Amino acid sequence: MSEWVEVRVPRLGDDVATAVLVTWHVAEGDRVRDGDVLFEVETDKAVFEVEAEVDGVVIEVLVQSGTQVSPDQVVARIRPGAA
Repeated sequence: MSEWVEVRVPRLGDDVATAVLVTWHVAEGDRVRDGDVLFEVETDKAVFEVEAEVDGVVIEVLVQSGTQVSPDQVVARIRPGAA
């Protein structure tokens, strides 16, 4: 198993090329569980919550709130393990 899991911006629709990472709900060092909300992204149509897909610890946040992001862009890393 990899040392970490990359957290990526999901594809938010065929016509969405960029979005804004509005706010983080976690910080580096926080423990998360599968299904916890990590951050919110906003398109011109809606705000979407993005959830963790693994239990673990947030080891790195790569993009700050207010930053424009693209689908599949890596925005954080989680070290898998008991949360």
